[in-house]
Amino acid sequence: MTEYHFCLNVGGSFAVPLSDEDLLRATDALGEAGCDDCSIGVHGQALELEFDRKGESLQEAIATAIRDVERAGYGVESVRMDRDAVLAVSSV
Repeated sequence: MTEYHFCLNVGGSFAVPLSDEDLLRATDALGEAGCDDCSIGVHGQALELEFDRKGESLQEAIATAIRDVERAGYGVESVRMDRDAVLAVSSV
């Protein structure tokens, strides 16, 4: 399996600025849903989850991350990869 690096932007009804309690609640829910391979940050009014997820393909890695985020009760608004990650995937 290959490890893929990408970000998911997660929307929700978060208070701005995000309270420590909201962030802890999100961290717990995401961890319980299988998102223990991401770091959580705040981007505007959304959470940004930066994943290093293994999969047979990039599509599988992203799809399983989205599934886990949705299982935690959040909705994914967008997927982002930086230039270097895209180039690394295209050379595999």
